[in-house]
Amino acid sequence: MTQEARFSRLDPELRKAHLIDATLACLKQHGFQGASIRKICAEAGVSVGLINHHYSGKDELVAEAYLAVTGRVMALLREAIDRAAPNARERLSAFFRASFSAEVLDPQLLDAWLAFWGAVKTAEAINRAHDQSYGEYRAILASALTDLAAEQSWQGFDADLAAISLSALLDGLWLESGLNPQTFTPAQGVQICEAWVDGLLAGGMQRFLRPVGGR
Repeated sequence: MTQEARFSRLDPELRKAHLIDATLACLKQHGFQGASIRKICAEAGVSVGLINHHYSGKDELVAEAYLAVTGRVMALLREAIDRAAPNARERLSAFFRASFSAEVLDPQLLDAWLAFWGAVKTAEAINRAHDQSYGEYRAILASALTDLAAEQSWQGFDADLAAISLSALLDGLWLESGLNPQTFTPAQGVQICEAWVDGLLAGGMQRFLRPVGGR
């Protein structure tokens, strides 16, 4: 039986996972511009026609891979929060530790992320995938920050704005760690994020108050 025949007999979800793995391998090796459908087909061991049966083109396939990768990260972060103590500060700390775990700091993940980011402004399907995943990521943070505000009795705290600030800090640290792991340790990355929350608790939350009469 040929590899393509075996592929066709797989469960649809396994077929999709196989194609996504091949897409990620090509993105790592060739980047977004160089990762053609033919190269992805060769990596997966299937024909162009078979991929076209599942996806309208490369952009849609890469967008699907983007959502698959971010979905794994979101699941890991949510699991860490769910396992944490039932107070908001501990849940945020669990989120930070998971953000600097070996799974999230995997160099292969950085390679994929850089390829995705490079394509966001050139492919509408990938741009939509980015908006969806980034929105989901911010929502997790905003929920944790809303819980913290409730525990601290902060009135008018804009958790969505604070989540944008904190996500920017996390993204910057994650990217720098991926580019040069010697810059700081994962424990120091957690320490920096904890200091951000300490700043909120020490009065920095005033920076995130909604304007009077605002939304």
